[in-house]
Amino acid sequence: MYFALKSGSATLTSLTAVTDQNGIATTSVKGAMTGSVTVSAVTTAGGMQTVDITLVAGPADASKSVLKNNRSSLKGDFTDSAELHLVLHDISGNPIKVSEGLEFVQSGTNVPYVQVSAIDYSKNFSGEYKATVTGGGEGITTLIPVLNGVHQAGLSTTIQFTRAEDKIMSGTVSVNGTDLPTTTFPSQGFTGAYYQLNNDNFAPGKTAADYEFSSSASWVDVDATGKVTFKNVGSNSERITATPKSGGPSYVYEIRVKSWWVNAGEAFMIYSLAENFCSSNGYTLPRANYLNHSSSRGIGSLYSEWGDMGHYTTEAGFQSNMYWSSK
Repeated sequence: MYFALKSGSATLTSLTAVTDQNGIATTSVKGAMTGSVTVSAVTTAGGMQTVDITLVAGPADASKSVLKNNRSSLKGDFTDSAELHLVLHDISGNPIKVSEGLEFVQSGTNVPYVQVSAIDYSKNFSGEYKATVTGGGEGITTLIPVLNGVHQAGLSTTIQFTRAEDKIMSGTVSVNGTDLPTTTFPSQGFTGAYYQLNNDNFAPGKTAADYEFSSSASWVDVDATGKVTFKNVGSNSERITATPKSGGPSYVYEIRVKSWWVNAGEAFMIYSLAENFCSSNGYTLPRANYLNHSSSRGIGSLYSEWGDMGHYTTEAGFQSNMYWSSK
């Protein structure tokens, strides 16, 4: 039996062979280039047959393949991103062409909230693949390329995720039936005051349920729903932090109270008694414009910010009745 390469680029390990007892003669085809080859087999009697063979790339080779990123450090805010660029070639330099089954996975220590986009196969003809990486946590992640469950050529790349910068809450709060801007509310405060942080303070599509809340001062309480309560008279400045449960930046809210208010509960007093009550306790009667400076809700006075004070009778002792002012 005689073998010959009719077309293509390859090598036959044997050009002649003797048939075995079953009438079978064999040779092997090897090549350094991918593509189609045609091999013929001719008998001594002159009979001939041909077969077409497709040579494909071998396994990825570390000396011919590469994985790199264009940024080795990212903020863990789900916005900062890096591009992964993978080139897979076999030992002969042939591109490994696939259109599915490739992924980038973490190896070793797992960094939470790392996200890798779908693979870009548009240049698979040259063995090139791309993906985008973002994250919402902190730490150093090692990413490796895996094809159909097999780590390719021992390749890896590392990216460090750093803490995302805090974002300022810039939405609204719900106060006694009115929404007011978070950035300026409140300027007036009193023990027992309460209001609600609205969802427009957080990342798009997120609600208060997606965050854990904390307060920098004991006089302010914030519960799991984002309800803020003044437990007692406090300082003029305090910070509330909403930390995401699933990674990304925290949202912070600065409370800056300029004036603190007290009342005598259900006691009704004439002007002189009210004035004496305030002075003997270290307080002063407020000016009228401090009580209310506008017919509409807004920032800057007690009533405009908090609305009908009778709403807070149970929590703070205020009544819906009239209050004395100094002028």
